[in-house]
Amino acid sequence: MVKPREPEKFNILDGDHKVLVLDCEILKAVPNKRHTRPETFFILTTNLRSAKADRGSPVLLAVCNGEFCLCCEKDCGKRKPSLRLKKKKLMELAVQKEPARRPFIFYWAKVGSRYTLESAVHPGWFMCTSCNYGEPVAVTNKVGRRKHIEFYFTKVKTAPAKSAI
Repeated sequence: MVKPREPEKFNILDGDHKVLVLDCEILKAVPNKRHTRPETFFILTTNLRSAKADRGSPVLLAVCNGEFCLCCEKDCGKRKPSLRLKKKKLMELAVQKEPARRPFIFYWAKVGSRYTLESAVHPGWFMCTSCNYGEPVAVTNKVGRRKHIEFYFTKVKTAPAKSAI
């Protein structure tokens, strides 16, 4: 089995420059204030046999130091998928067989200076934030002014390891 490479770390901002934070295990978009600490997203490229090159790069996303992964799936009896965090370690998920990983895979596509995240298992459903502050991050298939589906990704710089003297 091939060990996946290390994930890249990013903070994510929406079109209104709201940052994504974790509040009681729910991702929310809040104003980017000096005292606000944005959530660090761990993003790892993954393989997808049915990947469509024009859709972007297939990736897995996690928060909480890679302990909770973003997942897009339908609840039993519901017609629309929803975005949720599942307690799964990113690096363990990365080595699972594709059927187990599919609900966690998103297409990361560049649109100008921003990016979209489209569910691989639910084509046409994109991660989104509301125009209102403090609402949960969700998925939508309706692109318009009420929801932001394009995001800015800012790389998180990791501090170099201190050498022992």
